[in-house]
Amino acid sequence: MQTTASIENIVRICHHRTMKVLIVLTLVCWGSPANAEDVSDILNRFVVAQRANDGEARRYTYVEHADFFTYEDGGKKLRKDRSEENEIIFVEGLQFKKLISRNDQPLSAREQADVEKHMQETAEYRRRHRQQTPGGRISFGRDHVDLGSNEDLLSLFDSRLVGEDEIRGHKAWVVELTPKAGLRPANEHEREVVKFRKKLWIEQMDYTALKVIHTVVESGMFAKPGTTVTLEYERIPGGPYLAAFVAVDIHRQVGKEILPSGRTEYRNTRFQKFDVQSSITIDKPQ
Repeated sequence: MQTTASIENIVRICHHRTMKVLIVLTLVCWGSPANAEDVSDILNRFVVAQRANDGEARRYTYVEHADFFTYEDGGKKLRKDRSEENEIIFVEGLQFKKLISRNDQPLSAREQADVEKHMQETAEYRRRHRQQTPGGRISFGRDHVDLGSNEDLLSLFDSRLVGEDEIRGHKAWVVELTPKAGLRPANEHEREVVKFRKKLWIEQMDYTALKVIHTVVESGMFAKPGTTVTLEYERIPGGPYLAAFVAVDIHRQVGKEILPSGRTEYRNTRFQKFDVQSSITIDKPQ
């Protein structure tokens, strides 16, 4: 009986210690950043979820309010130069930015005529050229830069999970992505995309983006290293996540220094779902 009791005690002790080890290991795993395989899984889920979200998001019109600033005193102060509002509508099935006011004042009759003429010309061009406009592009003044697609994150970047965060009540994975070391871009698209480092806040429940920061890390662009593009997303009730705020901070070469030069802030409001198939078609003037 003593032998049996001793064996039972040993088993009980071993089981107890094993459970303690398992608990400790579990806590360590939960408290530490995910490994590379976990990050890959997060990004793959993100790409799938974001593809569905973006498809729905492209069915919305909205009003875009833009404020344009210049940095002064070596990048320490911001001076507001101007503002404008645009309606983001659909012309011939694709989005079109229609200017509606400047500096909180309605457009003059001449400006309105110019806007209508531009919309007419755009519609005419789109009827002749039925290709889709490339996504992932953003404007720096008159220049356009290719930020790439979500799929590019999987093939052109190294990723790591740097922690967790909470944005507007949503828990998010925070993932940093840097261009792959030694990568040789295959084309102009890839050459532009890998000029950026990226940081993503990915919603933990549905794997869509809550916030994204693109940072220029390579010279050769008119916008120098340190330039950032920040997008913040909010969910439309019963609908997708849409970019509600976008900020573009541009750094330029000033003498031998690279300093903040200008900032543009976009605030998007009055989102309305729109049937793209019924988008505006403008008849050619007789």
